[in-house]
Amino acid sequence: MDLHFKIEDWVKERKSHVFHRQLVIVSGPKAWAEKQVENLLINFESLSSKHLWVGDAPSNQQAVNSLDYRQHLGREYNTLIYNCYSGLSANALMAYSGTIKANGLMVLICPELKSWSQYSDPLSKKRYSYGFSQYLEPSRFITRLISIIAHDKNTIVITPNSFRGHNSTIAPEQFNRRLDSATSEQDKVVSSIIKSASGHTNRPLVITADRGRGKSSALGMAARALMLEQEKKIIITAPTKHNVEQVFTFATPLKQDSLINNGSIEFVAPDALVTGSYHADLLFIDEAAAIPSSILKVLLDKYPRVILSSTIHGYEGAGRGFELRFKPYLETAHKGWKDLTLTTPIRWYTDDCLEHLWFSVFIMQDSTSNSLTQAQGKVIGQNETPVNKITSSKRLSEYKCQEVSKEQLVDSPQLLSKIFSLLINAHYQTSPDDLFRLLDAPEQRIYVCTCDSDVIGVALICSEGGSALSDLTQEIILGHRRVNGHLVAQNLALHTADKEFVNYEQWRIVRIAVSQEYRRTNIASTLLQFIESSAVEHGIWLITSSFGATSKLLKFWGHNDYIPLKLGFKRDASSDEVSLIVGKSLSLTTSTLLNKLSLQFREELIYHASRYHISMNTSLLTHLLTYCQPQDISTRTRYRVEQFIASNSPYMPFSQLLAKYVLTKLSRVEHANTIPKEAEFLVAALIQFKTTQDLVTEFKLSGKKELNTHIRNAISTI
Repeated sequence: MDLHFKIEDWVKERKSHVFHRQLVIVSGPKAWAEKQVENLLINFESLSSKHLWVGDAPSNQQAVNSLDYRQHLGREYNTLIYNCYSGLSANALMAYSGTIKANGLMVLICPELKSWSQYSDPLSKKRYSYGFSQYLEPSRFITRLISIIAHDKNTIVITPNSFRGHNSTIAPEQFNRRLDSATSEQDKVVSSIIKSASGHTNRPLVITADRGRGKSSALGMAARALMLEQEKKIIITAPTKHNVEQVFTFATPLKQDSLINNGSIEFVAPDALVTGSYHADLLFIDEAAAIPSSILKVLLDKYPRVILSSTIHGYEGAGRGFELRFKPYLETAHKGWKDLTLTTPIRWYTDDCLEHLWFSVFIMQDSTSNSLTQAQGKVIGQNETPVNKITSSKRLSEYKCQEVSKEQLVDSPQLLSKIFSLLINAHYQTSPDDLFRLLDAPEQRIYVCTCDSDVIGVALICSEGGSALSDLTQEIILGHRRVNGHLVAQNLALHTADKEFVNYEQWRIVRIAVSQEYRRTNIASTLLQFIESSAVEHGIWLITSSFGATSKLLKFWGHNDYIPLKLGFKRDASSDEVSLIVGKSLSLTTSTLLNKLSLQFREELIYHASRYHISMNTSLLTHLLTYCQPQDISTRTRYRVEQFIASNSPYMPFSQLLAKYVLTKLSRVEHANTIPKEAEFLVAALIQFKTTQDLVTEFKLSGKKELNTHIRNAISTI
């Protein structure tokens, strides 16, 4: 049958019934493909009434940039056209797919399938580190995507010479429920929110859901009921006001509702809530995973009744961070908190073809509903307590460490799924774009630790510096250029004005993840040692890592002989922690280089402790100070410290001397477990130089007099 008539029959059938959302691939020369899609829009009048064109478009079509997807989250379209000739973003694909309404289509315009993997993607330079993109091979990610599409019976494929596919029918029982009508899960959520408005205080309610499950509408319906029936004043906050448009839509009174008297709902930005004075009977925090946990903690302390909602699959991976980092905090600090999950879609039908396809492409189906107890991993050895032997039933000899090539990942979908699922469940920032880089980025390496056929540990490595940056050394040192990738190499070169940090080819450990079952068994350390041996074989003499600093992570890296090299000043928006660069030398030359930087680190840490680092976790700062170069205590210093201990003098006149004494004592600590328990208090008082009131409050003292006594006793026992 002629191609035109096949398409016509497909269009005619789709016009006459309601079908699942589906993916349509229009593959062929760019001009032809764009014209073909224009014709589809003309034939699908109902779909063309509200459509979005992403990337290059014909002159009569309005288009948006593929990387502007955040601006369209929360909006809905009948048809979305994504022009892959303009560049492919995995995060954008996943995000835009959630904007398509029931019975809608997602259309991808792409090169001929047989040559697509060799297409020079305009966005490739954004995905890979500078100096590596010119070595790109055919895209393995695209090869895998084409393979999945070829085996997916619900994807329509149109080429200049062929048509393949069919409209995907919806199960008859699905029609019994009208879309966008409240589900029993939503009713439960609305009821729980209403109860929270008058129930026990300080028991947060957490609502999580994937896209399209009616999370925002449930918040809106509950808000409307609370305003009408109880005249509650509600504040809602989110990363942007645009995030809560749907909430306000459902919170607006219906025609049959009586007028709201004193009830209200108001949007206030998170930072304004922290610093300002706002009254609310109930606080809604939407898209909580995208808000730093330090702000969330302040708001939970400030407002007694809080509802937090979050999307499970954040497009930059933030949703997993909320699961891994913030829910455990709630368990500790807010006993009695409640967790509800919405699973039934309301904006499209159950077993939706489009969602299933993209979850399969980005290996999210295995992590969608896994609870923390089922699938939680850990980040770079987080919570790993160094032990001398494997505590499970397996012996160390039964664990195998090896490098996995990108070809192996393509040839073994099961292996790829195990590796990426572990990264998703173990790290708060693993996103769809990371899968793209994992398969294609030439500067990345993957190392795994296996037990039998199970992948129990994964390490992601990135090559930095060396010949890739040789033509930019001086510009980087002077701060005139900052290229994509090479995170640590550029950072340290600029920080030290030392070209060696650019010239040396080095490996940065991006992530290490270990499965829940094998935590506390030294798997991360074993994998790290294997990577170091492999690095030496490849002529690599420097290994680094950069991460959000915590005491547990610092303990892990210190246990493996990595030293702190540079501490950031600002908290990262995703991890809500200050970034820390650590490194380990694998040669005498780089050892000299790191020793010089270590001395600079010590001087800067002490200088900034009472300035930029005054709000840092004191336990972390205390631990970092143990990395300072060991110092001798002079007879004069020892005499004056003894004088202070024996006197009744306030500590302030002695504070400089006492600070020096404490720093000297900490510099002699050889292991984190031997840090004196009094050290943290002394660091807060004498190094961070916190105010008297802050010290009294933080350490639960009665006042200034007890503070002096506490310092005197701590100095005498440290």
